[in-house]
Amino acid sequence: MLYWRLLIGVPIIMILVFLCFLDAQSQIPGLYLMPFFLVCVGFICKEVLELLNAGGLKPRRLTVYLGTFWSMILCWFACYHYSLGNIQNLSTETGWKTAALACVYTLVAMAGGVLIAFIGEMARFKSPGGNIINLAGAVFAFTYIGMLGCFMIMLRIAYGIEAILSLIIVTKFGDSGAYAVGRLLGRHKMVPGLSPGKTVEGAIGGLTFAIFGSWFSMNVFFPFCVGQEPRTLAGVLIFGLLVGLAGVLGDLAESLIKRDVNRKDSGHFVPGFGGFLDIFDSLLMAAPVAFGLWAFHII
Repeated sequence: MLYWRLLIGVPIIMILVFLCFLDAQSQIPGLYLMPFFLVCVGFICKEVLELLNAGGLKPRRLTVYLGTFWSMILCWFACYHYSLGNIQNLSTETGWKTAALACVYTLVAMAGGVLIAFIGEMARFKSPGGNIINLAGAVFAFTYIGMLGCFMIMLRIAYGIEAILSLIIVTKFGDSGAYAVGRLLGRHKMVPGLSPGKTVEGAIGGLTFAIFGSWFSMNVFFPFCVGQEPRTLAGVLIFGLLVGLAGVLGDLAESLIKRDVNRKDSGHFVPGFGGFLDIFDSLLMAAPVAFGLWAFHII
């Protein structure tokens, strides 16, 4: 497991760092990261659909893909078009109006996804039974992936490459810390029915690593690379703790889905990690928390 994590994880990190460097130099935020993200989202959609199928839900695949990609692309366009990156503080009237315009587009996209799901089920309706549950599965899929994923897009465009990198560093430090400490010191099961491998010691270790990742990114990495001013200790602690906790919840949320359908991993596309959802689960749930902390200048 550790061998594959290193063999696959290191090249992924190198590719991501290179894309972040290119994206930071680009006049159009997301020009390089967005295509990479959409490819990953395509694999996540496939894995979520397979999990739903294993649980007896059979939403139309096309509606899930269309709803998810439609919401994300429209969110990116709205954020860029309305210059969400010019927002310095949501407490100003201009900041609220600009953010509201971008969010309205995202809500319209999500509403469009619901409409697409309804049309998909209408088109294949033959007899009563199972249609509503399949519709619910489609709405769940593109809400889970698309809506939460939109916060990652908004975070990048509104607050720059540092913001999205801080989310990635904190959550992945937390994931790695929980895995390492849990393997070495884990004794007390945290939620044995939901995720037998997770321990209280691992969770504490993960949060500790997440806080360290917050300090490292905000007060060492970014000041050294881009000359950003170091953040206050209180802000660093709050960001690391809350984003780290959200990442843990994201991991448990995916465990809930997998355990309910008797699956160990979401997929097998990434040896050592499982599937793409196994990598992105903590990021998806932590993205809204990170965006809120950046938006209200907690960090």
